Amino acid sequence: MGYRVEGDYVEACNCRVSCSCIYLAPATGEDCRVVFAWHIEHGEKDGVWLDGLNTVLAVRAPRQMTEGGWEAALYVDERAGADQANALKAIFSGQAGGHLATVAPLIGKIAEVASARIDFESQDGRRSVEMGDRLSLRADEMKGADGKQAPTISNAPLGAVTQPVRQGTAELLRLSWPWSLEAHDCNSFSTHFVYEA
Repeated sequence: MGYRVEGDYVEACNCRVSCSCIYLAPATGEDCRVVFAWHIEHGEKDGVWLDGLNTVLAVRAPRQMTEGGWEAALYVDERAGADQANALKAIFSGQAGGHLATVAPLIGKIAEVASARIDFESQDGRRSVEMGDRLSLRADEMKGADGKQAPTISNAPLGAVTQPVRQGTAELLRLSWPWSLEAHDCNSFSTHFVYEA
């Protein structure tokens, strides 16, 4: 059997707006430190329902992300039961197939896989993700030339999602573990994501 999950997605990294990594170009800093966060609105894997659960993936990659050798840490919602946690780990590590399975080979080292309290909030183009004292992410979608909609990137060569992403700015991206990062007014992308396999 397979899986299907969909919901709200946000990422933020230490690149300046807009992140050049998705265009297969070097990061705007000395390396790429990025946090991906998902809130599942509806989803299941092998009959295990995943509605309402959150997942976070933190990555530290070389300046040229396509070189691989990423260091990654995966966190699943502490509210998940054992079967749900296993399903989340399989999906968001790429082990269950789908788009993330094509990204997973770039990971060279797993720093940590753990459960954590993950608070994901989204309203009117603003998203915040908190994970205890480990992570604070606050991002807003930008406004395009029409003054209403965010600029959208519809076919990036590299990304954690295949859906078009809306450009945003992260007011704050602070990570204290498994490596440190603090960035302000940096890159952010958001979208409604769908993964299935």
